[in-house]
Amino acid sequence: MDLQLYFRVLWRFRFLVALGLLAALALSALSLVSVGPSGVTYRQAEVWSSSAKLLVSQDGFPEGRSITEQYKFVIDEVTGKEVAQPLFASSTRFRELAALYAALATTDPAIAVITNDGPLPGALSAATMSSSDGDSLPVVVMTGTATSPGAAVATANRGAAGFVRYLERGQARSDIPQDTRATVTVVEQASGALLVVPRKLTRPIFIFLAIMMAVLGLAFVLENMRPRVRPVASEPEAPVLRRTA
Repeated sequence: MDLQLYFRVLWRFRFLVALGLLAALALSALSLVSVGPSGVTYRQAEVWSSSAKLLVSQDGFPEGRSITEQYKFVIDEVTGKEVAQPLFASSTRFRELAALYAALATTDPAIAVITNDGPLPGALSAATMSSSDGDSLPVVVMTGTATSPGAAVATANRGAAGFVRYLERGQARSDIPQDTRATVTVVEQASGALLVVPRKLTRPIFIFLAIMMAVLGLAFVLENMRPRVRPVASEPEAPVLRRTA
């Protein structure tokens, strides 16, 4: 590989190479952003994600008790006898409710309550949380995805707060006694966002390399068509020896 030859060709056609470099930079930049009346905007949006967590439980803080098998005595309306009624539901019940609420969180009735103050700035999804062992927990994770961190956080927090309102309204309409209501509490607000889909630079890089390869190839084609003749230094003549008498 004759690097001196390459540099000599590039220097000879330096104006062509400089023009090609400017064109490559401009076209690769325009493939990444667009320029319009509103200014410079990216052609491809990023995707950010943020989550809020809701605990499914009931009044009395059963999560803080070592023994939840406690009972109260009430009068049965049919028999008139005193019967024992559990104070707290089993942990299995809360896990089942969490799975149900995760499915209900994005249904039309729930979304109608969540978006009562206006449309969400992103997309909302919900799922149950699992422990490190893979066991399901009575926790619903509300996730917001949007094209900016702030919009993702706002979507998750509005979804969490709106679902709490949706559940409480349904309980009030059904006249469910307070001591038998399931409670959903926001235990962790969405505060930060994670970049899940960055902008891809594949197209700008490809355009830049393609243009520069074409420009460099054109420079060498022109060099072959019109090679520069370099002067060759003449060799000094050998001295003539004369014989003396």
